[in-house]
Amino acid sequence: MVKTKKISYIAILTALASAVYYVESFLPLPVAIPGARWGFSNFPLLLSVVTDVGIANTLYIAILKTLLGSILSGRFLSPMFWMGLGGAIASALAMSISFKLMKKASVLGISEIGAFFSNTAQTLIAGLFIVKSKGIIWYYPYMLFFGVITAFINSAIVSTILRSVKIDQFKN
Repeated sequence: MVKTKKISYIAILTALASAVYYVESFLPLPVAIPGARWGFSNFPLLLSVVTDVGIANTLYIAILKTLLGSILSGRFLSPMFWMGLGGAIASALAMSISFKLMKKASVLGISEIGAFFSNTAQTLIAGLFIVKSKGIIWYYPYMLFFGVITAFINSAIVSTILRSVKIDQFKN
């Protein structure tokens, strides 16, 4: 029974993350930054980390939300897809490892770590493989700025969910 609940929970988080990914592809940013996204689809990843579904399952959610969301939004295999995939994997790994190592870290702290690693991975992928220029580094502060804001919003959403809904802890 516990395994069925865990699989269902992971499926729900994956579907939620994919849907938010799709919807946010239509949300304009207040500043024109090519390839930048809001990052709200990372709140289900954060929720999976703080409810301790495990690193592997959080990675599954990150990869599947990027695959499904990009297929739905028509961006599959585009440069934005590769940046999003790299950022999602980096974020999922960083948040999961941070959560395991720093038991006293807040939801906000874990979220900010995820945003930092996501933005760093996306900038590296863009600079090394897409635009192939060191000049992309000038976008990095803007991405970090928006990442801090989005991480705050994502942590507020997750904190509200955790206060409002009883979510079982899943142990590997």
